[in-house]
Amino acid sequence: MTAATTTATAPAAPRQNQQNRQNRQKGTARGALPLALSAVLVGMGNYGLSLFLVHRLPAPDFTVYAALSSVLLSVGTLAGATVPWVLAREVADSAPGSARRRLSVRTCLWLALGLSVLTAGAACGAVASYAGPGPLAGLAAACLMLWLNSVGAGYLQGRERFAGLAALRVAEVAVRVAVTVGAVAAGWGSAGAVGAFAAGAAVTSAAGFVALRGDMGRPVAVDGDEPVRADHGLWRHATAIGGIQVLTCVLFTLDVVVATAVRGGSAGLAPYQALLVLARVPLFLSTALATVVFPRLAAGPSPAARDGFRGALRLHWITGAAVTLTIATCPDAITGLVLPRHYTASAALLPPLALAGFAGATTALASVVFQTWGPARPTVMTLGLACLTGGTGYALTAARPLALAWCSAAVTCVVALVTVLRARRLVPGLGPAAGAAAPLAVAAMACCALFALRPYPALWALAALAVLAGAALAIRVRPRRPGPYRVLHLGFEDPRRPGAGGGSVRTHEVNRRLAARGVEVTVVVAPWPGATGTVRDGVRYVPLPARPGPLARSRFAAQIAYFAVVVTRLGRLTRRHDPDVVVEDFAAPFSSVCVPYLTRRPVVGLVQWLFAADKAREFHLPFGAVERRGLASHTTLLAVGDDLGEELRRRNPAARVEVIPNGVDRAAFVPPVARRGDHVLYLGRLETTSKGLDLLLRAYALAAPRTTADLHIAGDGPHAADARALAAELGIADRVRWLGRVDGPARFHLLASARLACVPSRQETFGMVAAEALATGTPVLAFDIPRLRDLVTDDVGVRVPPGDLDAYAAALVALTADPARCAELGAKGPPTVAHLDWDRIAAAQLAAYHRVTPGDRLPYEAPVADG
Repeated sequence: MTAATTTATAPAAPRQNQQNRQNRQKGTARGALPLALSAVLVGMGNYGLSLFLVHRLPAPDFTVYAALSSVLLSVGTLAGATVPWVLAREVADSAPGSARRRLSVRTCLWLALGLSVLTAGAACGAVASYAGPGPLAGLAAACLMLWLNSVGAGYLQGRERFAGLAALRVAEVAVRVAVTVGAVAAGWGSAGAVGAFAAGAAVTSAAGFVALRGDMGRPVAVDGDEPVRADHGLWRHATAIGGIQVLTCVLFTLDVVVATAVRGGSAGLAPYQALLVLARVPLFLSTALATVVFPRLAAGPSPAARDGFRGALRLHWITGAAVTLTIATCPDAITGLVLPRHYTASAALLPPLALAGFAGATTALASVVFQTWGPARPTVMTLGLACLTGGTGYALTAARPLALAWCSAAVTCVVALVTVLRARRLVPGLGPAAGAAAPLAVAAMACCALFALRPYPALWALAALAVLAGAALAIRVRPRRPGPYRVLHLGFEDPRRPGAGGGSVRTHEVNRRLAARGVEVTVVVAPWPGATGTVRDGVRYVPLPARPGPLARSRFAAQIAYFAVVVTRLGRLTRRHDPDVVVEDFAAPFSSVCVPYLTRRPVVGLVQWLFAADKAREFHLPFGAVERRGLASHTTLLAVGDDLGEELRRRNPAARVEVIPNGVDRAAFVPPVARRGDHVLYLGRLETTSKGLDLLLRAYALAAPRTTADLHIAGDGPHAADARALAAELGIADRVRWLGRVDGPARFHLLASARLACVPSRQETFGMVAAEALATGTPVLAFDIPRLRDLVTDDVGVRVPPGDLDAYAAALVALTADPARCAELGAKGPPTVAHLDWDRIAAAQLAAYHRVTPGDRLPYEAPVADG
């Protein structure tokens, strides 16, 4: 599951072109391949174990085991669908070791313990009339261990350790199978078989607690942590998920529980329970699909999430229909190969049980959308009413297994129909658009053919193989329908990171506008302390490597780790996200790592600066050679300025180079009314290498005796402490006011309230702060360097020779002493940057993506919505 700090609901994309997106279905399946494989192995293990017990246990003993295992299936499903999903959301959205994460772990641990006691009491009470002390003890222990196991599972899911989670699920079944075989061999019967559930869950619980041991401590608030308090949202989320899941599980097992209670554990239900093992195969498949699709839904409603849900439901229609038909029409001769001969006399139960299994699987998958997006109450009421109605019907038909089976099919089919119809309000087009109509029509014809061939087992087997093969082929063929255009942006810098620069602002401002038009954007960024995967304004941010450890503390080490992951795992990233275009942001220290050589997908290089020469001088390493090869690898490059564009054309004449500048937020052009102060302002990253904050402090020290204007400094960055120390050394500490990081509308208010904006950069990628200052009507004092030369003209500001501190100090004194001239320069600023509109820039950038994308991959021609 993926957590979101801010999630925007994107409107539907207009005029989407009907194109065949075959890789979309593959992407859904690949999203949780380890979990899907583990679900198959777990299902096979459960099925094989059930067959073993069918043959080895007497019918009365197997009836008790089957009833208790049905109860444990409900408990395990409930435990696996409440605590893990709730904890996963909190873990994914909190920093390692933070108070919030520790509080969430401890809260979910206590929740699991409390629910284990409640479910153990309810489960034992439900079967006490026909289960002995041994099975009851095993049942209580299994309930406790299943709930404790769910805590570790949720933690691993939140950390996105899906391979480890899959391994634990398989290990749990492996231990249970081994213990069950040993217990039956020792003559412990159903008591030993039920106790094996507890043994398997205990082993995996221990492994889960080893994984989360670092976040089990007492939550203590530290600087920057959120207050340590109960998260009522967590409880609401747990209630919604738990209410739907528990009623769904009750609905699945209610026929067996009620019939067994009415008949007092009669052995006459043994064939019904044995055949139910076969009929529940579609349920195992839909559980795997729900696990795959849940992370997309958990991020919030969006075109991509709805598309993923439609794809999962379509996959369920196809696979579930094929498996259900095969089970429902299975000849007695073939059934007798896997079940005792006296059970095959009840083969007439297979059609209704298979239909009930398919309908129940549909309900389980369709209800996921209500667990993530809500509303949960209507679904809870529907399931509750179905349980009451079904319980009455099951009690009346308990004496006739065939009538009981058809009653179960009728109840589950009605619930599935109602759930899907309600889900269509949140995810339009779940019928034919999800591929339901064609598979079900084909299924009707296949059903007639398979029923007709039942007297001929050999021919039936060939026909059944053809049906399964046809389903596999249908999964691979994607129906023609609209799909979101996908961008995988190798963005390097996370805008949330302290000290993040203008490049990350551009990345987010453009991408959030694309997301608002239905484009699915994933941005891969370098890690930093506290970084987590998140969705902001519809844009998904993924830090890589996901678990950098101590590397995240060092900015340079995190950068190198990021590039290492891009080089070694880009193929895996493109398979996972299935992008139509890959965007490489040039970043320090290499600029580019030859991304076009690493993938067959179209690649666009976004260049805000060429970093290698400066970093090579700083670190005395041959970064320039990598940059030259990276530039040569690109055929399409986007530059943020004319002079940078000319340099790119000179260094790579074969590439198509387009100049698309950075933008200015519209809010900057309408600043709040405020009286301008007499101070000067520095706004930006507190850094000296490129931003020249040390130059400003030295120039202001020269000017301070001749001006009454104080210096205000806003921002954060890696050299903040060095800057404060330099101010104290220069004797201007009492004239400098440190404001910290300022974002949003407050940023423009701050610029609008200053008499002069100081931009002392040694080098600039674009000069976003200068552009924002001009938009607010504030003049700019800067060095005469490329990138700023075109922005800070003589009409709107003052430029002095690069590095000339005396000239900078003199200009600062002259401007602060002449408010009328500052006002005159400032008034001319907004028209000069009015063309720097983020909406136009986003539209131009998307058009550049479209020019490198094959025509059959373009979903629509998209003007970008206003931001």
